[in-house]
Amino acid sequence: MNGKFLALEVAMAAVLLPGALTMPAIAADPVIPSNAASNVAPNVVPGDANTPVAPAHDADDARVTAQIRTALASDPSMSMQARDVSIATNPQAVVLRGSVHPAEKDRIVALAGQYAGTRQVVDQLLIIDR
Repeated sequence: MNGKFLALEVAMAAVLLPGALTMPAIAADPVIPSNAASNVAPNVVPGDANTPVAPAHDADDARVTAQIRTALASDPSMSMQARDVSIATNPQAVVLRGSVHPAEKDRIVALAGQYAGTRQVVDQLLIIDR
């Protein structure tokens, strides 16, 4: 009879232990605001309907994106959400998407404009209340 209980305990441990081991990792994750909802926001058509809004894979476009991202990250007045806006750069446009505070929106567009060169800055930023 002792062997049956031991086998039952081992079987229960095999089923319950993996879930118990992952539980602390899930509970310990911090809550980080996400801009994922901005990816489903309605697209705003650029001033020129022929302007693409998808990112390109050109080295110059990647450099512009990196410059804008660095400028946002180094601005201490920006919230985490503002630093995490989506930046899609192609030869015709820099497209900004994300959820930001009202006071940050104009500053983000201005920063993008400093590095965009001849590209159009397409503002698809959403304003959040907080």
